[in-house]
Formats: sequence, C-alpha cells, structure tokens
Amino acid sequence: MTVNWISYYLNHDGYGRFSSRLVRALQQWGVDVLPLLCEDIDRPQWMLDYLGVDWDNFTITCHLPRFVRKIPGKGRHWLYTMCETTTIPKSTVRLLNRCGLDRILVPCQHNLEAFTNSGVKVPLSVVPLGTDPNEFPVVEQRPERPYTFLTIADRGTRKGWQEVYGAFYKVFGSKSTGEQDVRLIIKSTPRGNPLLQLLRRATDWDPRIVIDIGIYPNMADFYAQGDCLALPSRCEGWGMPHREAAMMGLPVIVQQYAGLDDGNTERWAIIVRGGKIKPVLPHGRGDSGEWMVADEHKVADAMQFCYYAPEKAKLIGQEARAWLSGNQTFMDAAAGLIELMYDEGVLDGESFGRVRRKSQIPNQNGRDHRAVLASDLRSG
Repeated sequence: MTVNWISYYLNHDGYGRFSSRLVRALQQWGVDVLPLLCEDIDRPQWMLDYLGVDWDNFTITCHLPRFVRKIPGKGRHWLYTMCETTTIPKSTVRLLNRCGLDRILVPCQHNLEAFTNSGVKVPLSVVPLGTDPNEFPVVEQRPERPYTFLTIADRGTRKGWQEVYGAFYKVFGSKSTGEQDVRLIIKSTPRGNPLLQLLRRATDWDPRIVIDIGIYPNMADFYAQGDCLALPSRCEGWGMPHREAAMMGLPVIVQQYAGLDDGNTERWAIIVRGGKIKPVLPHGRGDSGEWMVADEHKVADAMQFCYYAPEKAKLIGQEARAWLSGNQTFMDAAAGLIELMYDEGVLDGESFGRVRRKSQIPNQNGRDHRAVLASDLRSG
C-alpha cells in the first residue's frame, strides 16, 4: 500500500525539515511513501495520473492546522501538526472538525491536551519526533575563540531569547567592566521581531552580542559556532533546535514544558525551573492561550555553570548525544507511527509483517531497530 504524504519540504522550515526526515525514515523501514506538495490537491487528473497519485489511498498531511485541506478521494486522511500555546483558534477548530480528518497526530501530550481542550473532536494520538545523528554530528575540534552561547529569536519572543539576553548581563556584566571572553549569538529573521530590530539599531553596541540574520540550509553549521545553546522556549510543539544542538554534543538550557517535556528531558538537557505561566503576547500569527516564561535568574545560573565549568557542561552534552542517538531518532519516530498505522487498520497485516520481518535494520547511528516498536520505545 502506498501512503500519500502531503507537505512542503523547505529545509529552513520546521515542518519541511521534520516531514522530509520522517518520510525518509518510513521509507527506510520499508513503507511505500509518495511525497506530495500541498498544491498537488488542486492538480488536474492527468497530472495526478502522471505523478501516480491515488486519493483513495491513505494520506497524511504534515502542515500547520489552519492550512489543512480535504482530500478529493475516499482514502483515510490524517493530519500531523502541532501548536505552540495552550489554545487553538476557534476558526481552526471549526476547520479541523469539518474537513474530513480521521485522526490528528501531535508530537507531545501538551499538544494533545491543547487540541482537546479547545474543542477538536477528531481522534488524537501522540507520535514523538526525532533527530538524525548523521545530520548533526559532534564537533570534535572547536577553534580558539570566546566561549559562545547561542540562542534563537525567530518570530517574536516565544523562543525565550529575551530571558537569555537579560541573563547574559546578569552573569557577565557590562561591555566595559564585565567578562570579555564570552559572546552571545542571537539567530533571528530580519522581520517580525520589533524589539530585536531596536537592538540592531543601537548606537552603543556591545561587541559581545552578535545578531545573526543568515538562513542556514544546514542548521548544524549554526550550532557548530557555539559551546552552549541557551533556549528556554516559552512553548514548543516539539523543539527541534534544542534536540539538534544536543545531538551535536552541546549542553542545552531548556524549560521542561510542553514539547520539551518528553519524560526524559533531564537525559539530554539542563533544565531551568521556576518559570511562570503567562498569557501569550499577541502577534501576527494570532496565537492565544498561555505559555511559560523562564525565570531569568535561573537561566543566568545555568549559563554561569556552563561558562565556569565547561568540562562538566561538555560531559552533559556528550551524555545527551548518547541518549538521543539511542532513543529519539527519526527511525524511532517512524517506528511509533508504523505501529499506530497498524493498530488503526491503515497498514495491513501483510505490510506490517514485512516490516516486522526486518528484525534488524541498521539505524542512522548503527543501532538495531525492531518493529516491536512502541513497547521498545517506551522501555528506552
């Protein structure tokens, strides 16, 4: 059976990145997946025939919830999506309940509760994501340079960069009298962040602060510039950057909340506690609800530890890499999705049997995977 997989595959976008990696992992497991673009729903029939599209087959759409479309055929349709607050807009809830979806997949329990509490009636399942060890290798040799913290400020304040910025000055002082052998790189988009634009226009700029507006086709190149990723996001559907940096052996500072609370956060991150639940600040995407704002003093404590005990921090990063490689790859994510497909009658016994008979499939990191799947994943 062929699985239609509708998404877009832009490497600098979260949905595009995890969608393409999950499709690849499913194919490595032996599932026949046909990658399709979102606009393929509107193609004329002759073009669909040329592409080999059959809308009576099972379809998974991987996209923002407000962009989901009803497929034209009779096949079952699942949506893999996420949210970054506690509330789904009412217009999106109406769309999800009316567009013929059979199931919605989300990457964390926090998302499942947000969709349910907002009134979504479609059955929901949690399917965690993963990270590719080959795509994010450990950087063994780092050049001589100041100790470098990384953070991300894309699309407003949600990533918690303001708390990191404030914590930096609490630990390292002013540019004139404080610690000089340290820097903070803030990755951001040029638009959509008014406060960051004000900082960029400052006339008395601190040379220890770097605002990076580059687009990275390979995010590993960004993480390779740093010694620590400080990213206490206020809310995440999953948190790809946090786990990608940890996979590269960086110590990563996070809050254990929403998608970053996978039950094993302490295995791969430095957790800052004491955050406060606050209303989401309104911005262009129309998000609402609540998120958790990190305690700036606790973020400062974590940054201070990493700077003054770099070998201990480095060891935390090495242990994180080992745990993620053994428990949270995209092969693991695909394995959980395959079992759910079988349990829901999407993948027939013969197809699932073919996957099970591949009792030893080399993973991206060389570990053997077995399609006993979810039970193996839960036991770690």
